[in-house]
Amino acid sequence: MTPRMLSALPSSLRYILTKNKLLQVYIVSVILAALLLVLSTSYPAFAASGDAAKGKALFQSKCVTCHGPEGKGDGPAGKMLKPPAADFTSAASKKKSEDEFRNIIENGKPNTSMVAWKGSLSDAQIQDLLAYVLTLRK
Repeated sequence: MTPRMLSALPSSLRYILTKNKLLQVYIVSVILAALLLVLSTSYPAFAASGDAAKGKALFQSKCVTCHGPEGKGDGPAGKMLKPPAADFTSAASKKKSEDEFRNIIENGKPNTSMVAWKGSLSDAQIQDLLAYVLTLRK
């Protein structure tokens, strides 16, 4: 920790931090973990482990009919569905976590036309598709 950072802390905490290198390492680790968490939720492509380019090809062959070319739910069939296909650019979609999207892709969504892809796509393909879908949440 820099002297400037230390000067902003209460004197008792400042003393502990200057004497205990292990505690300093722990605090830096916690800060880095928090930063990683922020990055993974703010930048979806950073979070997803799949290949977004492969996912785009899958999206175009499997999802465009309902979700549209830009994922806005405006595909030829998407507008006619009740409820309509999800708009990945909407505020509601931006609030969904990576795990929520993965679950929907794998298992479908009850009371909608969203089908389960778990039996039709491999785990790697689902990760690729997820990586691409997350890029649509601009």
